[in-house]
Amino acid sequence: MTSPARTVIESYFRALETEDEALLATVFHPELELVPVGSRPRTGCDSAIAFLRKVFERFPDHHDTPTRIIEAGDVVVVEIAFRGTTAEGRSVTFDALDVFDLLDGRIVKLVQWFDTAGLAAQLARPVGGSS
Repeated sequence: MTSPARTVIESYFRALETEDEALLATVFHPELELVPVGSRPRTGCDSAIAFLRKVFERFPDHHDTPTRIIEAGDVVVVEIAFRGTTAEGRSVTFDALDVFDLLDGRIVKLVQWFDTAGLAAQLARPVGGSS
């Protein structure tokens, strides 16, 4: 049986995959705190969606694939395999970790972690480069 927390997290990843802002608005708590690695925190559902919209523009082809989900009450930790292509045509891949806090069945805090130096190195490669 799927827990309510897992259902929320699965909806979040489905919304990312399809860039469904309306679905994101249903899983984000109005007082959401988004803490993306390498960037300033965003507060509020609208601010978080605006941030993600910019990520979607930068990576028009993107796939966040959850590879492991760990639940502990209202906290869910998700290991993610990201693969995508930038607007300039650069392929990127990296592993990430998201930590979700839930309140009233919605995501009230999301902290994102990944190797920013590794991503920067991939973004610095020539388009089509593989090393």
